[in-house]
Amino acid sequence: MTLTRSCDSVNAMIRTPRRQLLKLATVLAASAALPAAAQTAAFPSRPIKLIVPHAPGGNSDTFGRILAQYLSERVGQQVVVENKPGAGGSVASGVVAKSAAPDGYTLLVADNGTHAIAPTLYGAKLSYDVFKDFTPITLAATFPTVILLHPSVPATTPAEFVALAKSQPGKLTYSSAGTGNGSHLTIELFRTAAGGLDMLHVPYKGGAPAVQALMAGEVQMTAVSVNTALPQVQSGKVRALGVASSKRSPALPDVPTFIENGIAFEGDSWLAIVGPPGIPADITAKLNADIAATLRQPDVQERLAKLGLVVVASTPAELTAVLQRDVPKWGKAVKDSGAVAE
Repeated sequence: MTLTRSCDSVNAMIRTPRRQLLKLATVLAASAALPAAAQTAAFPSRPIKLIVPHAPGGNSDTFGRILAQYLSERVGQQVVVENKPGAGGSVASGVVAKSAAPDGYTLLVADNGTHAIAPTLYGAKLSYDVFKDFTPITLAATFPTVILLHPSVPATTPAEFVALAKSQPGKLTYSSAGTGNGSHLTIELFRTAAGGLDMLHVPYKGGAPAVQALMAGEVQMTAVSVNTALPQVQSGKVRALGVASSKRSPALPDVPTFIENGIAFEGDSWLAIVGPPGIPADITAKLNADIAATLRQPDVQERLAKLGLVVVASTPAELTAVLQRDVPKWGKAVKDSGAVAE
């Protein structure tokens, strides 16, 4: 009897019109997609943690707190900033890459230090792979670096400085925020692009001491972000030699780029938002849309502009393309400089 009923059921399925089977398959597929769609619609349903891999007070921290404030208002959930400094930002980056759940509730403010310089600077010591161990969300903003001179240096243009440095090999000095830091490597890019200038590097523990050393006349040159340089340039305590960017900075519109002066290099720094690997595509897309819309608010752009930041708010694919460009560029600068992570 059971066998007869089973055979009848099979025969009934065979006799079912193909159109009905296709309709049934469509319904089943739609039903299967409902949980994912519902999850995206509900995201975020609890606070989001935004990890800043540096100490409070720097560009990453200030940017992160501005973003967190306005993003909280947009998504209706608190975005909590957590500072995890250490090893140039690689400590926090490793924590996000290896320990955080890929649910979109833990994000990282990455930068070209953590994701373009660190792979070569730390080499095998680095606990993460910038391409495999993160979900790219957006290239949030860029900020140019400006190379500064002490007023006593008898050069007012890049060409004059290059001539001066070549006439005094090994005598001119420059400060940085530390060996392998972006400020150090930006001048390394400049030295190489200018024909291999022979200068002496004097590393300090942080950007503020490096600028103080320049103002005191202990060194002749340094490189810092535009927002850090602006007060000293405006006061006349230092002189801006050029902007290490593809475009002039709105904060220093009268200072030409090095490219304009025939020295072809770019030292743009950037800030990005990434998450741990494996964040679902729909959650990634929602995060990208919400963060981009937040960054494009006029009041947010105005606040970031005061820091020298230019909003980009890219797609995840565009962020990946930047990494593919910058990892080898900064990696070469690290190798040329001889910098080794402590």
